Amino acid sequence: MRSRFAVVALVAAVLLALPCAAQEGLRVVAGSGNPGFADGQGAAAQFHKPIRLAPFGPDAVLVSDIYNHALRVVTKAGVVRTLAGAPDRKGHQDGPAAEARFASPHGVAVAADGRIAVAEAEGHVVRLLTKDAKAAGGYVVSTLAGQPGQKGMQDGPAAQALFNSPHATLWTGDGAVVTTDIGNGRLRRVNAGQVETIAGAEPDTFVYPMDIAPAAGGAILIADAGSHRIHVLSRAGKLTTLASDAPLSTPHGVAAGPDGTVYVADMKSHRVLAVDARGHVTAVAGTGAAGARPEQLNRPAAVLVHAGWLWIADLDNHRISALPLE
Repeated sequence: MRSRFAVVALVAAVLLALPCAAQEGLRVVAGSGNPGFADGQGAAAQFHKPIRLAPFGPDAVLVSDIYNHALRVVTKAGVVRTLAGAPDRKGHQDGPAAEARFASPHGVAVAADGRIAVAEAEGHVVRLLTKDAKAAGGYVVSTLAGQPGQKGMQDGPAAQALFNSPHATLWTGDGAVVTTDIGNGRLRRVNAGQVETIAGAEPDTFVYPMDIAPAAGGAILIADAGSHRIHVLSRAGKLTTLASDAPLSTPHGVAAGPDGTVYVADMKSHRVLAVDARGHVTAVAGTGAAGARPEQLNRPAAVLVHAGWLWIADLDNHRISALPLE
């Protein structure tokens, strides 16, 4: 037991000692800091555990708001609106977005044609939103893969496939959707009505693959919160581990910048870390202690590089923050 505490203390000491970039630009974009559900601007808006982010047009992001069972849009001006779902509509219902129901939506990804893939952790399914100007809410919601409310592990036809708490999504160049299936410790791909495992079939490959993000050359970054590592899956299917000169502590979110820098939402250290091409780790946001001041984070869950900003889903502060990169 003593040795375990010693390791934990050592990791904490190393994280606190990490070099930290200037944080004058870190700002709260939207959210009051208290859990709730309200559209509006800046501190007038409310979230309840915002957990994933995706680009949504030139100056906005899409946010999955898990305890509100909703998908929200946040602009750079801090204006928040609800795209689909609501806290009083938890469940599973396909159809027009204005009437659809979700159960703890987590991962979100937007395709080039505007379709939105959603990993629904509590419902154990992958949902799809397709633009339809005639539908109430502007989208039609359908179930892309999985059986609502049924968890398990089964590849094959999408309607018969089983997932166990899918947590993140991304679109690949061929129109497929990849999701992290944390309960099964796998990466799964949905393509042309079929589900297959693309990584994790071998035992102990992943512990808790929480998030995925596209990287150069068609590779996929994988944040494994259980093993405290970032993995890289090449287009050819080769799995490697991202080198870093400092330990990670529950990496819950990952994103790649245009220069190849990998950003990590390091949940347990309450920081966002940057890993450069040499594996050098720098803290770029957060103080290392949970807090609600503008320069602090409280269990950051996701990061996204978009529109010149590093966006941060600040889970336990119930808000969206950002750090300008330009």
